[in-house]
Amino acid sequence: MHRASPIMLLAIAIPVAGARAQLRLPSGAVSVVTASADHRVDTGLGLERSSGPLFGAQLDLEPDDRFMVSLRALGGTLNPKIAGTEGRSVGELALTTRLDMVSWFRGTVTALGRSYQGPLARQHWSELSLGGEGHGMLIDKVLEASVGLSLAPVVRVSGRAGPDLAVAGLARLRHPGERLDLSLGYSLERYDFATNGGARRIEEISMLVLRAGLRIGARRSR
Repeated sequence: MHRASPIMLLAIAIPVAGARAQLRLPSGAVSVVTASADHRVDTGLGLERSSGPLFGAQLDLEPDDRFMVSLRALGGTLNPKIAGTEGRSVGELALTTRLDMVSWFRGTVTALGRSYQGPLARQHWSELSLGGEGHGMLIDKVLEASVGLSLAPVVRVSGRAGPDLAVAGLARLRHPGERLDLSLGYSLERYDFATNGGARRIEEISMLVLRAGLRIGARRSR
């Protein structure tokens, strides 16, 4: 029986180790998400307002130390808060990519699909937004703060013309722990539609979002 030489063993071990490395999960987090949403529509003839809790999940992946991809799904029911407002269910799916440009600023691109289901009709929204976030550590390795602003040049709304202007802002606190990844954030989206019959339609949705995640993969240093 021939004894394997060290060179042969090394030649076998390198591809096996490479294959194992390729199978490793990228750094990231799997999270549960809960949100308190407030939806307002001003048609120029009166204000409609509804609010309620949303629940869902989020997956964050960090292929390298400068790039992150997040996929979030949320859904729930918005209940009327003003007479004449219809209750409706809402569901959304958002895909966001973040790229660190410098140590304190990252660029963002978000593709969003949202659906409102009322007693009489369903309305679909889809949009692509571009923005940026400034961020920094308030307490080293314990608490990170970020603020962001985005503009959506592409918005499609079923049953009506898209808005003339679509902007969004956010503020977030995050605890990037070794095992747990937690965040609390507030976002506000505003959509200004063209004047129709002398009335201008303005639509807003704001959310207070709590996320609790479990880290996966090997943690990357930042």
